Amino acid sequence: MHYHIVFDVAQSGYRFWWARAFGVLFIAVGALLILCRINTRAFGAVFLAFAMAWTLLSLGLTLTDYLSLRAALGNNECQIVEGVVMNFDPMPAEGHKDESFVVNGERFQYSDYDITAGFNRSRSHGGPIENGIRVRISYVKGNNSQNEIARLEIAD
Repeated sequence: MHYHIVFDVAQSGYRFWWARAFGVLFIAVGALLILCRINTRAFGAVFLAFAMAWTLLSLGLTLTDYLSLRAALGNNECQIVEGVVMNFDPMPAEGHKDESFVVNGERFQYSDYDITAGFNRSRSHGGPIENGIRVRISYVKGNNSQNEIARLEIAD
């Protein structure tokens, strides 16, 4: 059986840099508030401190998720399941519920709106998953026992 890679965390790279760019923008606004004495210095200092904390925390969490999932894949620490997609439950285009499916008893659940390093592109937004296709999935169990997809391969 020949598979082609649809998603690989190592090839996709760190995908959430854009959200950190907003944090840097807010840091700049906070610095300007202090420098230009707009409102009060206290307000500017609180604004700047919050922007820095949010940016660093969100960077830390998302980058840690990406690096650990990439390392698990690179160090062959992922579990692998292979089989036919069953019980596919697509996410509607407007969201409001996760997409899910089962392969050989392993359940996968994700959403385009999840901030995760793993695969999360729903069918309604161009994702490749559908009932009956044959897949090979490299994954790790997350903290909440949810499977995070590090590599998704689909049979030709």
